Amino acid sequence: MKRGAVAATLAAFMLLYGGACIAGVANAALSPGSPKESPWISEILHQSARGSRDLLGLPVDPSMVKREIQRLEDRLRPAMSRAADEGQVVDAFRRVLLDEEGFVYDKSPSDPGNYLFETVLARKKGNSLGLSMLYLTLADRLGIPFRGVYAPSHCFVRYEGRTTRRNIEFAEGGAPWEDDRYRREFRIPPARPYLQSLAPTEMLGVFLKSLGAGYSRKGREEDALRLYDEAGRLYPGLPDVHFNAGVSLQRLGRNDEAIGKYRRALDLDPEMAAARDNLSILLAGKGRYEEAIAEARRAVELEPWNASTRGNLAAAYCGCGRLDEGIREYRAAVEIDPVSRRLRSGLERAYISRGSLREALP
Repeated sequence: MKRGAVAATLAAFMLLYGGACIAGVANAALSPGSPKESPWISEILHQSARGSRDLLGLPVDPSMVKREIQRLEDRLRPAMSRAADEGQVVDAFRRVLLDEEGFVYDKSPSDPGNYLFETVLARKKGNSLGLSMLYLTLADRLGIPFRGVYAPSHCFVRYEGRTTRRNIEFAEGGAPWEDDRYRREFRIPPARPYLQSLAPTEMLGVFLKSLGAGYSRKGREEDALRLYDEAGRLYPGLPDVHFNAGVSLQRLGRNDEAIGKYRRALDLDPEMAAARDNLSILLAGKGRYEEAIAEARRAVELEPWNASTRGNLAAAYCGCGRLDEGIREYRAAVEIDPVSRRLRSGLERAYISRGSLREALP
C-alpha cells in the first residue's frame, strides 16, 4: 500500500462515522446481519496478514480469519440482544469471549503472535493489544460502544455508553479497573497524554506502531519506519510512535533524524524517560555534553531505579572530564545492578582515568 493511502482512506471514514455513538444495546436494535466491514478493520486485517507472513513465516488464509470473526460475532449477537442494560452488555462480552471461548492474556509484547489476528484467533491467546483489537473488531460489527485506550506499553478497552463507563483489564480476566489504578500501575500523572478513549483510526495507529516494533526486532528498520510513518499520520499525538522511529533511525546511523524524533516524542510527553536517555547518548556522541548531561539527569530523576540510565549519565560526565561525578553515578548504578559487566567496566575505566588504580582493581 502506498504511503499515506491508509490515512486518506480512514480520513474519509472519520468524516462519515466520526462522532457516531451507539446508545446502550437495551435501547438500540441490533441489525439482523453483519454490517459492512469498517475500513479500519479491513486495514488491520490486511496489515496483520502481512505481519504474519513476514514476522512469523505463517501461511495466511484471510477467509479463515473472517470466518472465525463471523463465528464469534454470531455467538455474541444473541447475548447482546438479551442484555437488559449496559452493564449486562459488558458482562456478556467478557463471559462469551473470555470465559466460554477461553481467550486468555499473555503479557509478552515482543511476540507478534500475541497481537496478530491469525495467531490470536488460532491460539485464543493475546497480549493487551491483541485482545483489545479482538474486542474492538467485534464491537464495531455489533455496534457496541467499546473504545480503545492506550497507556505506556499497554492497551485496554473502555465501554463508553450512555449510563455506563467501564474499563476492561485483560491482565485480570476482564476485571474493571478505575483510571486511578492505571495511573498508579503505569506511573501516569494527569499531565501525560494517555488513558484517553481513542478513535478507531487512532487504535489502528497503535496497532501499526506495535507492528513496526516487530519488524524492528527482526532488523527490518526501513519497514518499521514505513509503519511508524503511517501510525504517526493516524495518531500524531502518540509519543511512542516518534520514540520508536527514533530508535530505528539511531540503529541506521541517521542520528540527526533520530534526535528530531526523540525531541518530538518529548514535546508530546516530557516525562518519557527512555526518550531523554537515548537523546542524551546521541548528544554526547556529538560532543554536546552539557545538553547530554541535562537530558540524562532528567531521565534519572524520572526513573531513579534504572541502572542503565544512570550509567549513561555517568558516561556523559566522564566523557567531558567530570570524573568524580561520573564515578559517583557509576557507583550508584552498580548498587542498583551489581552484576552488570557494562557498568562495572565503566566504573573501572573511570577510576583508571582518574589515576585511582587501586580502586579500579576488583
